Amino acid sequence: LLFERLNHSLYLTKAGKDLLFLSQQVLNTIEQLEYRMTNTSHQTALNLGVCTTIGNSLIHPLLRTYRENYENSNIIVEMNNSKSLEKKLLTAKLDLAIMQKTKYSQYIKYIPFLEDELVIICWRDHPLAGKTINIRELKNEAFIAREKGSGTEIFLEQIFSDHNIALKKSWICNGIHSVIQAVYHKEGLAIISRFLVEKYISHHKLDKIEIENQKFTRQFDLAFHKDKIQDIHFRQFVDLCTSFNKEELIKLIQAEL
Repeated sequence: LLFERLNHSLYLTKAGKDLLFLSQQVLNTIEQLEYRMTNTSHQTALNLGVCTTIGNSLIHPLLRTYRENYENSNIIVEMNNSKSLEKKLLTAKLDLAIMQKTKYSQYIKYIPFLEDELVIICWRDHPLAGKTINIRELKNEAFIAREKGSGTEIFLEQIFSDHNIALKKSWICNGIHSVIQAVYHKEGLAIISRFLVEKYISHHKLDKIEIENQKFTRQFDLAFHKDKIQDIHFRQFVDLCTSFNKEELIKLIQAEL
């Protein structure tokens, strides 16, 4: 049974979703085969998705290291929010993604990659700048939020929900740099990866607000469909990523920034 009918609408069953993914892989393979038969110099590309935090901090040194080891590699990178990347993994439009898990999916496998700490940032002369506060002191503060589907946005909403605080949004931005600019121009506070704002804080362009007895951490994973056909380029890139420990990854990020 591939479909079931609920309230006059058709929905894919688990078997239907499995068949949809496998059929998409078959169509992709046929398309690659046809192209390679007419172009013998063509090399299969690895379609890699990265969330915006990874895209703005780590993907370039990772790719540089990969290409130094595998000179003839061919990787196509798409940077998007984590929710969009998940959808593309489920429909075989991406081979692999580096992202924050937004919800559990039985169809996606996750390999832990990097732990990230998020910090609350503000402008330099904000009344709470540099202070350690109780989280409830944020209830009257406006926040610069990310777009729906962003892992950072999901994390921010969860924090406020866990503490029964209404989240006030003054801006919604589709990119990290627009978030930082909005905070710099005093439009609101934001929560953002420590990797992305360390230089702004150390150069005294922004400040941060600490929360009593609490650190905000999340996990970035290497994610791929459980039925993904893993070719040599896929395995090479995954092996490279998993060969780094946390300290080595942080050094790559700091060297890039």
